[in-house]
Amino acid sequence: MWLTIAIFSAIIFGLGSVIMKTATLQKCSDHYILLGLYISGTLFFLATTGGQIPTHTNYLFWVWSFLIACGSYFGNWAVIKALELGPASLTAPMLNLNLPLFIMMSIFMYGEHLDWIKALIIAAILFSLVLVKYDPNENLVIRNKKWFLFVFIGSLFLFLREGGLKITLEQGFNNKEILLVSYIICLALSVTNILPLKQKNNEQTNVIEQYKTKSLIFGLCTGMCSGLGLFLYSKALETGPASIVILIFSARIFVIIFFSYVWHKERLSLFQKFSLAAITVGISLASLIK
Repeated sequence: MWLTIAIFSAIIFGLGSVIMKTATLQKCSDHYILLGLYISGTLFFLATTGGQIPTHTNYLFWVWSFLIACGSYFGNWAVIKALELGPASLTAPMLNLNLPLFIMMSIFMYGEHLDWIKALIIAAILFSLVLVKYDPNENLVIRNKKWFLFVFIGSLFLFLREGGLKITLEQGFNNKEILLVSYIICLALSVTNILPLKQKNNEQTNVIEQYKTKSLIFGLCTGMCSGLGLFLYSKALETGPASIVILIFSARIFVIIFFSYVWHKERLSLFQKFSLAAITVGISLASLIK
């Protein structure tokens, strides 16, 4: 069951990234994309907790909620900025620079055994991540150095979000409650960043306001995919091996590639086809884990 849940978490969360990429192509504002994302995401997690706002007395609950919120908000912000400056087929795999951190955390912190099946799965997925970076259909030379900075920042903050959910689960916290509080914090950050725009009146803010409605719609759709994807990811972590669940969740980059081919009419390169074959082998091997 954990394998199916993990696969669906990757697909759904990947769709959210596709919507986010589409928003950047439509010149939407990152401020309002994030606002819409955290409005719908907060409502989703509020529904999963039955409308109950957590009132924990354990300070670690609030510390981890804040850290995961920072990972989510600043990770998504960095991803949007990177997508604005570089192609999705390079940005998405480069965000998986944090994969070794996930694997080391699961094995050394939680004592998960690295048997030959897991080693093959890790090798297949990492091999596919390396292959997918070589796409002759796109310009591999990123001239804007800020792209590299945003990718590096994004990968670190996304590790804080996804790795943090594994840690809170091991500490016995309810991740639905953690995610609800985290999204409320992210929503507050979004509103805080938009308020100064209302007080300015220049060409840049006028353009942002012009695309406000469209940006909010894209953000709301992204938020539903983000919320459901993270919810399923958290459920998969409850019963599945963290090192494999995290790798499958990272495979959402191939959802981005596929829908970029269908939706944005991008062609799949030979390297990307080999990458998809490798990820299929890796996920198939995961079904052998007991």
